[in-house]
Amino acid sequence: MRRASASCSASAAALLAGMLITVLLGSGQQAVAATTAAPASTNGVATAEAAYRAVSDFRVQSRQDLSGFLTKYGGRLTAEQNARAKALAAQADMTLAQLEAKTRATRSLARAGASSARIRRAAVDANVAYEAAAAATAAALAEFQPLLQDKLSLFEGFQAKLDLDTSLRDFADVGAAVKAVRP
Repeated sequence: MRRASASCSASAAALLAGMLITVLLGSGQQAVAATTAAPASTNGVATAEAAYRAVSDFRVQSRQDLSGFLTKYGGRLTAEQNARAKALAAQADMTLAQLEAKTRATRSLARAGASSARIRRAAVDANVAYEAAAAATAAALAEFQPLLQDKLSLFEGFQAKLDLDTSLRDFADVGAAVKAVRP
């Protein structure tokens, strides 16, 4: 029974850490050099818009989820753990803001009729940012799991696991939208 609770607690920690670390990525450069390639297709505009919207919506939901999680369970953490959780949440939001900026740039280029090459480079930058966020999520989960392992009841652990699974699925959907951008 303790093992199930620990597993669920780990899931909650993973969700928080994943979201936090996802925000940590942020170092993709947006090299957008002018080229003479053909302008983006209508489909390129639609996929760039969908990617931006997916990231933007996920960021809002992530912020709400993390805030709610910290409000609900933060009192069970030590002051140091709580401060670390808040720092991870802020880093996660920053990482998502950077990913959002990359997808916004791609969308802007597509809407402006920029060359396919410019849009493709911006889309690659967004993909790099997403992959870095995914890697950061895994690292955050590894850091946060031990903090919550013994802090949640069995039921809370199961709920946290469901929330984590939903968030990870939503984040995978964001990744699919980012990868689907085709100029």
